[in-house]
Amino acid sequence: MTDTDTTTTAPEIAELSAVITRLGELVQHVRDSERGADVSDEQIADVLYAAARLFSAKTDRVGKISWPIREDALNATETVVLVTALLDAADVNLFDMAIWYRRAE
Repeated sequence: MTDTDTTTTAPEIAELSAVITRLGELVQHVRDSERGADVSDEQIADVLYAAARLFSAKTDRVGKISWPIREDALNATETVVLVTALLDAADVNLFDMAIWYRRAE
């Protein structure tokens, strides 16, 4: 495999940025129109998997980073619902999480 096979190009990063921006717009529209229940579980899972993998890949490459979320991006309920679902899905309890908490430091 050559470097060109594994190197992400500037156009790919730009395309990802555009997709993320559009996804944010669509999610806001679905939320504003109270149509969240119409989105399939699989679609939501795919978005979460992609975001988690991207975040993990970045922290693996550059080390622990500050959580790149604006203070007003998620409220406490949204945060706890997401974290709880992720912990349950991975069969991770709070003790296990505490062990991994400082992983990237």
